[in-house]
Amino acid sequence: MPLTPRASALLAVGLLGCQDPHVHPRFSGHGHRAPQRGGTFRFAFDTDVRTVDPALASDVVAAIPTKLVFASLVDYAGGSTELVPALAERWDVSPDGLRYTFHLRPNLRFSTGRRITSEDFRYSWERMLNPRRIPSPGAENYRLIVGYDAFREGHTPHLQGVETPDPDTVVVRLAAPDRTFLHVMAMRFASVVPREVVERLGDEAFGLAPVGAGPFALERWEQGSRIILRRNLHYWDAPRPWLDRIVFELSVARHLQFMRFLAGEIEYAHNFSLATADYLWIQRTPAWRPHLLRSPGATIGGLMMNTTMRPFDNLHVRRAVAFALDRDAICRARNNRIRPAWALYPPGIAGYRESPPGAQRYDVAEARREMQLAGFPEGYPEEIDLWISEGEAGLVYGQLFQADLQRIGLRTRIRQAALSVYYSSLGRPDTIPMAFDGWSMDYPDPNNFIEPNFHSRGIQPENASNHAFYRSSELDALLDRAKTEGDRARRVALYQQAEDVLLRDAPWAYLYTTLELNVVQPYVRNFVPHPVWNYYVGDVWMDLPLRRWTQTQNSRARALGPAYALANPFTAGARP
Repeated sequence: MPLTPRASALLAVGLLGCQDPHVHPRFSGHGHRAPQRGGTFRFAFDTDVRTVDPALASDVVAAIPTKLVFASLVDYAGGSTELVPALAERWDVSPDGLRYTFHLRPNLRFSTGRRITSEDFRYSWERMLNPRRIPSPGAENYRLIVGYDAFREGHTPHLQGVETPDPDTVVVRLAAPDRTFLHVMAMRFASVVPREVVERLGDEAFGLAPVGAGPFALERWEQGSRIILRRNLHYWDAPRPWLDRIVFELSVARHLQFMRFLAGEIEYAHNFSLATADYLWIQRTPAWRPHLLRSPGATIGGLMMNTTMRPFDNLHVRRAVAFALDRDAICRARNNRIRPAWALYPPGIAGYRESPPGAQRYDVAEARREMQLAGFPEGYPEEIDLWISEGEAGLVYGQLFQADLQRIGLRTRIRQAALSVYYSSLGRPDTIPMAFDGWSMDYPDPNNFIEPNFHSRGIQPENASNHAFYRSSELDALLDRAKTEGDRARRVALYQQAEDVLLRDAPWAYLYTTLELNVVQPYVRNFVPHPVWNYYVGDVWMDLPLRRWTQTQNSRARALGPAYALANPFTAGARP
């Protein structure tokens, strides 16, 4: 039936009303080439942060403000895995690899203005390594420091291997060469903290009112809502940082994050902000496409099985799970924004093998055979709690896992939890039988992926990093040898042997590695996804003052004349 003129008019009005209002950014930059000081950089996550204490903050989201507020002796160059001096101006290493001497930069200061001395580093590390005070999940990284065990067990008041011969020098002695030592000194756990502030507030309160020596200082923390950071006027690397403030909004739903980004209310939409539909839309929208950044991620995702809890104390049940999961389907469900993984190490990490012997694979018949070997040919009789983190993406993953496991007789009940609750529960024994888990790189070495997650030393009463509570004397011995092995080829071979043990014992079913996707406003400059520091924005500057995007395009159109329409067919005719 043909439309009447009135109906046609109404339809036209309706179509105009439905036109997407964000086919281009609201603002563009002014055109400066050199960094400009000023501006507030805003971004958001869909979860909360429970602490910004560098001795405790281990999850991906808490690590973001922690890295901005605190600093260590060593760091990584921007956008690189190259180790560079930070609070240490330089360091010397003895020929036998057992003695590291760090020389502090002159006139280092905390954000309060108080001068930093070598004794601050001793205090910070002893606080982090004292299990009676801080159950730090990073403590095991420093176990080769001389006197580590004696100090941890309370036999000595100080860490014997840390010396402070003068206010500007820190000496660390190791019991054996540690090929990862400079990397672990760059980790957040080794950050310096001011004793007087920690002792005045107490350890728990310090995590909510942190003071450090990083590029930013805490201005205000509205619990569950936002963390506001201001530029640290005492930061050693002047004139950085360039930004005046960073506003890190918390507990903002993903779809709202992206809507606010398109409306120009936040500067940055990250991997966790972009739902699949949003990602597809922004790829197809020409004005936004140049501001979409892709980079390979060094994150591994998997399904953790607690080896001390039923039914995962049974090796064959764990192996059945590893065979039951359709990784290709899981990646398709995420629109191939992730890539299937069959083993632990992601591409780009030494030790990575595309098809290691014993690699996990999707094989339902083999999964059912393993269930028979486990003694459950008709399936496990009880329902199992499957923990996932809050948010839409976690629920999608959980439902996919649930369907795959149902096919082999494992019935699961999905339990969603806020990220802060989720990670604290994962670190407690006998709490979570199965969980969607993952690991993001702290430093670019296979040791970082395997030792914290699977060495028996990662098992603690609280904040355990070994969430599967997996113990293997064979694996422990391989990792202890690899950590001190000086020959690179032999060292990598040891880590591959260790990976083979995990593929056999299956404390995790590996699922995917990530592809990081970020989109920034056109006026954001020097945003370079960092291979180690996830979501680090401390080097960003903003091309101020902002101009309306349409004004910028119209100025270009007037300057170029007819050639502009050929070069920019999607913006020609845009209204101011």
